[in-house]
Order: sequence, then structure tokens, then C-alpha cells
Amino acid sequence: MSRVLLYTGKGGVGKTSVAASTAVMLSKKYKTIVMSTDPAHSLSDSLNVNIGSEATKISDNLYAQEININDAIQTHWNDLKEYLTALFQYQGLDPISADEIAILPGFEEATYLLYINDYVKNNDYDIIVVDSAPTGEALRLLSFPEVMRWYMVKIFPISRTAAKIARPVMKTFSGIPMPNDKVFKNAETLYDDLGNIHEILQDPDITSIRLVTNVDQMSYNETKRAFTYLLLYGYPIDAVIANKIYPENTGDFFTGWRNSQEKILNDINSAFPEVKIFKSYLQDYELLGTEKLLRFAETMYEKNDPYSVFYRGKPVEFSRENGKTIVKLKLPFADKKNLRLYNRSGELVVEVENWKRIMYLPETMANLQPENAEFKNGYLYITLS
Repeated sequence: MSRVLLYTGKGGVGKTSVAASTAVMLSKKYKTIVMSTDPAHSLSDSLNVNIGSEATKISDNLYAQEININDAIQTHWNDLKEYLTALFQYQGLDPISADEIAILPGFEEATYLLYINDYVKNNDYDIIVVDSAPTGEALRLLSFPEVMRWYMVKIFPISRTAAKIARPVMKTFSGIPMPNDKVFKNAETLYDDLGNIHEILQDPDITSIRLVTNVDQMSYNETKRAFTYLLLYGYPIDAVIANKIYPENTGDFFTGWRNSQEKILNDINSAFPEVKIFKSYLQDYELLGTEKLLRFAETMYEKNDPYSVFYRGKPVEFSRENGKTIVKLKLPFADKKNLRLYNRSGELVVEVENWKRIMYLPETMANLQPENAEFKNGYLYITLS
């Protein structure tokens, strides 16, 4: 089974260098691909080679990919996109505008994820290293499978059989285009694939998400927020990489920076007691090309194998206490004043600031309402009754 290692963090923290160097190191033992899901691709620059939208061989066991979204959508979504284009044209949009709008929000995120899904399903590589977009876009990427499957259930409920019956009637009396079998096949495949990738990304034996942060207060704060939001969606985080640390030999000019970084490093160690903390220092060379990337990775990971799973935990647990159902969510840096909970037709909705997770409750719990919620030791305990 393939391993998926996904690196994300605030823009500018060096996640591309960390991801690329990890891939170079792993390729010495495993067949590895590193792929960029950041629209502002810089993987080619880091590896110092030209990379295509398909997997490009860099060296023995090492491949890289910078996905071209337009090509990828054409490959994965053509039938669905053609139907949506026709539907928007029927609504009065000109063909060019209809074609543009037919690329619905989320198509790009889904396309990136489908590549990961295909590689894992086909076992094409031992390891898939993902150089993800900056934190906000990465969170949107990772929340997409669950959210999109929910929308598909709500907005695309008509069955293929029902459509066959309605299609000639609708065409005769209204002219509204109805989806054909290819469109249904695309939608069904998408729904199944999103379910598969959701399981892949939530399985700690397959996927490890690693947060890259600089040792400054702004990066550290964003890392704590990202950690909380990723746990909200049940994703396994096993490491934090503290990057661009000033070494002792940087001289007196950087004394203040070193002192500030030492304080933040102590905070990082206490804030993330369960996950692995890696430290990487500013180098006296630019991290370009596989040789320099390998040297950087070896100093960062020391004797650790980045293939390893450094932490396993359960971000979400259900239990019964005193006849009531308890939902236990790991949300270590969440603030209760920015929390909203409610049951919507059998769906437990948990909102933390700008992020929302919809959790399908088992049938036996579908009518239960949130009665109480309290934070204890980094966990949110929700009582349903």
C-alpha cells in the first residue's frame, strides 16, 4: 500500500523545500513521486528541472508532477463539464461564459485529490509526497471530499432511471437539457472516488499530514489554527517541522532573533506534545537541486525515516456515558466562543470560526440534539440527548 505524506503551512515557510527534500531522501529506498497542488508551482525551481503536468522522471525512483488544472479537468470532467455548459447556455449565458462557469468551485481541489486516489488505488508509487498549497487553500482541499459528497447527495439526487423517463418529456416541453448516461457515470465515479480519497486521507496508516512553520509568532499562530481545523475534519497529523531556525554561528546581529526563536521553539514543544517535532536550520546554500535537497533532508530528519508514522491518534470518538452519547473531538486550540453546534436532520454540524464540518450521525443517533459542550485537556466533549 502506498504512503501519502502531505506538507502544508503558511506561505513562505519553506514547505516546497521540505517536501522536495523529503521526496529526494525517500527515493533512495522507495519509488517516490512528489506532486505540487499549489497553483503557484515552485517544485520545478526547487528540484532545478523542468516538470510536466504528468509524472516526470527525475532520477532512479524519483518522479515529480506539477498538475496543469486545465488539462486535468479536461481528462476527468469533460462529460460533466459539457452538461453544465449546456445547462448554463440554456439559462441565457453566452457559450464562452457558460464554459467558464461550468468549472464549478471545488473542481480544482477534486482534480488534485483524484490524482492521489489513482496513485494509491493503482499502487503506482511506494510514497506520494504532496507539496500542498498554503494553509487556507490546503484546508479547503482537504475539507472538499466530505463537503462535495454532501452537496452531491443534496443537489444531484435524481437517479439515472428517473432521468431516462424524464429526459424526453423535459426536452419536448421545456427544452431544459437533461444529463445523459455519461454524465451520470461521471457523477457516480466522482462520488465513489471522493469517498475513497476521504478514507485514504483519514487513515493514519496511509496518510500523514505534516505542518511546516517558521519559528516566528505569525507562522506559529497559523500552525496552531491549521492543526485545530485539520483535526476537526479527522485528519492524521504526525509531525511539525520548525523551519528556518537561525544557528548559533549567525553572529551577534541575530542574537535577538535567536532568543525569540528559542522561546517559540519551547512553546512548540509544549503545544504539540504528542506529535514529532523536527527542526531545520537556515543553510549557507540555496536549496536547489537534488544533491542539496538530500543534504538538507538528512540534517532535518537525522536518524528518523520520514516514511514512518510518528503519531497515531483518534481525532473523533463516540462513547456512551450514563445513557447519553458523547462525541469527543480533539480541538486543542479552539475557542468555545467561536464554536457552534446543532443537529440538522441527522447531521451533527460543528462550526469552528470559519470552518464547518458536517458529521453524519448513525441512524440510532439521528434525532439526538447537542445538550452540552465543554473543553477538557484539548478535547471538545459534546453530549447528545
